[in-house]
Amino acid sequence: MSDPTPSSIPVAPTPTGVGWWFSDVHQMALRNVRHIVRYRDQLGQALAQPVMFYILFTYVFGGAISVPGGDYQQFVIPGVLAQIVVFGSVLSMCVGIAADLRNGVMDRFKSLPMTRSSVLAGRAVSEILRNVIAIAVILVLSHLLGYRFGGGPVQVLVGLGLLLLLGFALSWILAFVGLIVQSVETAQFLGMMGLFPLAFLSSAFVPAESMPGWLAVWSENQPVTVVIDAVRGLLNGDVGVDVALHPVLWCLGILAVFVPLSVSTFGRVTRS
Repeated sequence: MSDPTPSSIPVAPTPTGVGWWFSDVHQMALRNVRHIVRYRDQLGQALAQPVMFYILFTYVFGGAISVPGGDYQQFVIPGVLAQIVVFGSVLSMCVGIAADLRNGVMDRFKSLPMTRSSVLAGRAVSEILRNVIAIAVILVLSHLLGYRFGGGPVQVLVGLGLLLLLGFALSWILAFVGLIVQSVETAQFLGMMGLFPLAFLSSAFVPAESMPGWLAVWSENQPVTVVIDAVRGLLNGDVGVDVALHPVLWCLGILAVFVPLSVSTFGRVTRS
């Protein structure tokens, strides 16, 4: 007898209840955390680019770039941390989801008695842990090279929390991309190209006001710059925690659009 095709795999009834949903998210998050631990090369790849840009811009270009306050290292670290959470999700969210679809893993999930949205939510939650590890590595490295927090503990925690929230919000955009392309190679290409104008056409490495007029308008009014500027002010102790309101609203807006969009797309691509 021939093996059943993906379209003939029986779909288990979708369970209900908040407690069941949280349990499913927990199990899916654990699955993806095990992947992070098992395939440490992916975490290394996510860290390699930010570390290279940190060293390149700080020690090669930093002396030629004029920034507020005059200390380029204090200026660039928030941008490097933002780059981690922006690009890190490409491998685990965008490429990971596309790979699970191609390998039939999603068809296995739909045959189980579990909530559909928990598959994506669990992966997004595991992204938070990956970002925490990556941010910690960069902060330790930068501390050894002379970077110091200027803000108090509350300001620092709020600033780092904004970075994690940005990474969580962007992971849902990448989840949507991985679902619609269903190809690992295409997912990686579109994920990187789609995030490029957010990560590099921002205030991560140079002040937004130093850019040409039209580019400065884009840079100053896109979510990554809004988050970076807030985080920079909080980590350096230049602003109060109330500055977090604008970036939080940006992230909530992204989640409001792409969470339901990703969940509905997931339902379509895994439907019998």
